[in-house]
Amino acid sequence: MADPYFLQSLILSGFRAYLQPKTFDFSKKRCLAIFAPNGSGKSSVIDALEFMFSKDGTLERLGQRAINNQAGPLALAHNLAEEAKIASAVTIDVVSGKNAANGSRSAIGAKRPIPAVATTMNACFAVPPIIRGHTLRTFVEIHTPEQRYADVANWLQLGPLVEVQKNIRSLRAQVKAAAEDEAALQRVDSQLAKETIQAVKTWDEAAVLSHANTSVLAPLDPALMMAALAAGDPAYLELEVRAKAEDNKIGLAGLRQIRNAAAALRAETKDAENGEIIVSGAIPTFETAVATLLAAESKEAEERGKAASTVFQALWKAAEPLFAEGVAAPDICPVCATPVADTAAGSTGAIREHLAKHLEELADYAAAKKTLDLAKSAATKAHAQLVAALPGLIGLLGDDEVALKANLIAYQAGSAGWPQTVLPSSADVVAAIIKLLATLDQAIADIESKQGDHTYIKAKAKIDRLLELRADRNLALRTRDELGKLSNALTVQATIVSAEIRKKVQSLLDKLQTPMNDIYKLIQGASAKPIRLELPAEDDTNQQRLNLLIDFAKNRTGVQPGGYLSDSQIHSVALALRMAAIKQFNGGAPIIALDDIVTSYDADHRRTIAGLIATMFGDCQILITTHDERFFNYLKDQLEAKAWHFTRIIGLDPAYGPRFADHKVSDEMIEARWAAGQSAANEMRQAEEEWLLGICRDFGVSVRIRPLERAYSYERSELASALAGLLKDAKLVPALVPGVNNRFLDSLVKGEIENFGSHFQDGPYGDGSIGDEKARWEEFKTFRSQFACKKCGRTKFQRPFTLKKPVCAHDGCEAQFEFAALAAATAG
Repeated sequence: MADPYFLQSLILSGFRAYLQPKTFDFSKKRCLAIFAPNGSGKSSVIDALEFMFSKDGTLERLGQRAINNQAGPLALAHNLAEEAKIASAVTIDVVSGKNAANGSRSAIGAKRPIPAVATTMNACFAVPPIIRGHTLRTFVEIHTPEQRYADVANWLQLGPLVEVQKNIRSLRAQVKAAAEDEAALQRVDSQLAKETIQAVKTWDEAAVLSHANTSVLAPLDPALMMAALAAGDPAYLELEVRAKAEDNKIGLAGLRQIRNAAAALRAETKDAENGEIIVSGAIPTFETAVATLLAAESKEAEERGKAASTVFQALWKAAEPLFAEGVAAPDICPVCATPVADTAAGSTGAIREHLAKHLEELADYAAAKKTLDLAKSAATKAHAQLVAALPGLIGLLGDDEVALKANLIAYQAGSAGWPQTVLPSSADVVAAIIKLLATLDQAIADIESKQGDHTYIKAKAKIDRLLELRADRNLALRTRDELGKLSNALTVQATIVSAEIRKKVQSLLDKLQTPMNDIYKLIQGASAKPIRLELPAEDDTNQQRLNLLIDFAKNRTGVQPGGYLSDSQIHSVALALRMAAIKQFNGGAPIIALDDIVTSYDADHRRTIAGLIATMFGDCQILITTHDERFFNYLKDQLEAKAWHFTRIIGLDPAYGPRFADHKVSDEMIEARWAAGQSAANEMRQAEEEWLLGICRDFGVSVRIRPLERAYSYERSELASALAGLLKDAKLVPALVPGVNNRFLDSLVKGEIENFGSHFQDGPYGDGSIGDEKARWEEFKTFRSQFACKKCGRTKFQRPFTLKKPVCAHDGCEAQFEFAALAAATAG
């Protein structure tokens, strides 16, 4: 068996609450517990694991995009990461036996691909390794039995079998539905009612045959009767022969088509109101249009002669307003400058009459010209209609109408050349058409009086349609029968397959049920009622359900636990099931991440869960985050220090990220800021506060208990004052620091140089300088160097309650503390 995978390190950079890179090292201590108040960034560690192993590169609660209450992947990166030029990513190092691997996943960008090492570990996670307290109730109370079944089946690595089971069930349901579907038969009945004009609405062989004989065949020949609705019936064969013979002759439809073509050329109708004969058709329309055109041409020529001087039309129009009635006329001609009295007209009045006469002639000519243009257009249109209509009748005439056909062809040839050629006479053609129409009307009347709209061709088409519907119905019946057989066979197969899968699932559930109840009883006590994981009864067709049941009382057996258990018991059921499943099925990567899982528990249950982790999950790698300090203390009390690293988040620095109790600012970090030309005032303040907190803790100083909302927050001034008080009581006096004119602890209380560099200054040139910071830091290191054991040089101390002065914390020393000789130290 391959060695399991374990995390060696987890690095968060610009991810969620973590701006500056933070490394969690698991190489020496496999497990980690983090305590922090809410909103301090502890859950971001668990978020990093979820993100790293997420197939979609996001967190479940963030979603794929910002919509509704989800923030989307944008919330993965720290909001200041881009400004600080810090790459937003999560990096892991893993080990399996002697094999190591690592991978990094960017928290920004559209794709955020999953690294290969995470893909490999994902394959080991049959059960999701992350358990969050706020989701524990979901599995028990919210998930449906079908959802639970799908979850547990995946945990049990039965996903493929479940898919087979689901597909067979789906296929069986589809086949059963198709076998019971009457839509095809209903379509046949609908078409049958339409074909029989509602005479037969549902298929009945005798009724359909009767309709075919009485309504379709009898009007043609009462002796023609079908014995069966079949293509081989003798009456149907005779119908085929007659329909073929009828097709070779001109039937009623053909006669009507010829008549319509002839009437399109020339027809006469009587007006119903006055009895007047109205002549219509392409020939008389064209001849009328030609006659109108000739008259228009003659009128236009006549008016053109009268208005021969049309060249002066524009001039006359321009002159008309100059010589109009009531207008002062000019004394000389505006064109030739000749006095009006010397012109041929001789006077203004004569000129006015001359203009009126010629303008009237011009108006008559314009009207004649417009009429001519309209006549030309109408004649051209009528000619086109005639040319288009003539071939229609010529093509339909048979050998019995040779003379008419020849006349039509000659007339077509003569009229085609118009207007370049003279229009031929249409008298013979019109006479022949009138005669043809009379013959056709008589023939049509004879046929209609004999058989109406019935023909053998139409009768055969109706019988053929009934035969098609009969074939469609028989096919639908056969299909339904076959689908019924297939449905029965699938039911048998599904029962066999489901039974085998059920045995497999139930055996694995039984394997999981015992450790689940063991964990549940450890949390809730030995008297806790066991929880059953049960599948439906074997005869239930839907086996894809998993029920969580409990025998709550004698009269409440097999009930859902959600309605009978307390809040902590519900959490315990879900927690026990998940942890048992992880331990049972995640052997390839026994990693468990627990995020605030004790919110519903009292103190005794929290201690029990800490003990449970210690006794049953010693071979797992566990990461725990909690805001419950009592639970955190229980963990420290019961878990082995050699395997566990315990740490606290003491604050959230927006410009840095979570600050851990064991995360201190080093001298190198401060000097690196100066080397980059940047102020280190903030880092100096942090380093001084961290040193003060550590030395005060070691010396056991007395400080005032903080308000609840700031339980672990101490001001630098408080710590410096408390340390000064202890030293004074113990009669320990530190040496004065060169360059500082008071006790250095007083200087720490004020922190003037640090404040100049880290706080906004109202006055100009009020900001601190790097030179001031360096001088101040040397003074601090000089003061700090005195706090070292004079015997062994170590800087860790302790002060038991019985001692007034601190002692060296090293077991081999334990010398009483005295201030060391003053020196300019460079490290602490």
